Amino acid sequence: MAGIIEEKRSALGIRLLMANLPIMVCDLLRSAFAQVPDIQIVEPINDVQQLLDISKKGTADIILLGSSRVENIFSAVAIIDALPECYKDAKVIVLTQRPGYAEVISLFRAGVRGIFCSSNLQFNMLCKSIRRVHEGQIWASNEQLGHLVSSVSRPKSTDVTDSHGRPLLTTREQQVLHLLADGMSNHELATMLRLSEHTVKNHLFRIYDKLGVSNRMEAVLYALTPRNTLPAPVAPTSKVASSKIRMIKTG
Repeated sequence: MAGIIEEKRSALGIRLLMANLPIMVCDLLRSAFAQVPDIQIVEPINDVQQLLDISKKGTADIILLGSSRVENIFSAVAIIDALPECYKDAKVIVLTQRPGYAEVISLFRAGVRGIFCSSNLQFNMLCKSIRRVHEGQIWASNEQLGHLVSSVSRPKSTDVTDSHGRPLLTTREQQVLHLLADGMSNHELATMLRLSEHTVKNHLFRIYDKLGVSNRMEAVLYALTPRNTLPAPVAPTSKVASSKIRMIKTG
């Protein structure tokens, strides 16, 4: 029975659902796909709430999800996380502007199977990406693959403990330091962790204070050295340090 169903699906072609795309882009793509026999367009969905409606009975093989109409790339991640059961087997390709390191890593962690840059949209390549992802492959540029390699090959020994092996940093601070070691900017940190840049700065101030360093480079070098242990931190005595602590608490 499963074989018969799969054969029928193949006869219908790749079922493509376009979602969260600008109406003009959606209309242009729909007209173009009408000339592609192996890709069948499912009724496009421009309303995110309609896409996430758990009562829907629709289905698709590939979801081409736009991210340009939302505040940031992580809204696309949130959409993917909230997709209803009827789309659980669909593979997602995100159509977006050129994404940075944090965006690429977060999208692939969310289960995206392809990222297609809308800034250099070539229809024949878009069709190719849909076919490749449908076959089970990953669609990514060399730059995006470089981000993925970097994310798994960078040093992981950023855990910082005192002389008794107790962590000096909170879980969130350790997470910030871990990403800081990858060279992320404050904006990228905020994007990756879904925090405001103000909150990221507060975390950095706390990290600097606990490690006795004055900037991000010193913090990373400290964390990556074999001697990444410190005595238990003492309460700050200087007025500058005290005012910094107060600023963090009130910020």
